[in-house]
Amino acid sequence: MDIKEKIKSLLEDDISDLGYIVWGLEVSGNSSSKLLRLFIDKTIGSIDLVDCEKVSNQVMEILSNVDFIDFKYRLEVSSPGIDRTFFGFEQHKEFIGDLIEIKFRNENKNKTIRGELIKFDKDFLQVKLENDNHEEIKASNYLSSKLIYRESI
Repeated sequence: MDIKEKIKSLLEDDISDLGYIVWGLEVSGNSSSKLLRLFIDKTIGSIDLVDCEKVSNQVMEILSNVDFIDFKYRLEVSSPGIDRTFFGFEQHKEFIGDLIEIKFRNENKNKTIRGELIKFDKDFLQVKLENDNHEEIKASNYLSSKLIYRESI
């Protein structure tokens, strides 16, 4: 298990107990100093500064008591935002009907498309493209994706 998965696994229950969801975690930097960027969400309402501060305080308390972090780090806690990045394939299930940009392997090359997510299954996503064609992306070919914000009319 890599450091990102260890940290995420360590934090999920405590963050859940506070009423939040760990949306994702990014770890960047070099071997001596890293940035830990934690994205949180909640089922009702949006994340605000008070939410981020509450989670940040809890996370700092937890991380100060572990021995597997042997580097300096800076912690940032924020919402995933309206143009959120998806950190896992299963996160798409709540976004049927939304516009997404998705990167995936298509034969021997990477492909990026943008369209409306119309179906989620544990094995594939189906996206309706602007030309009304449909693209089915297998979970095994999935690379990354993000939500595309569009204003309501």
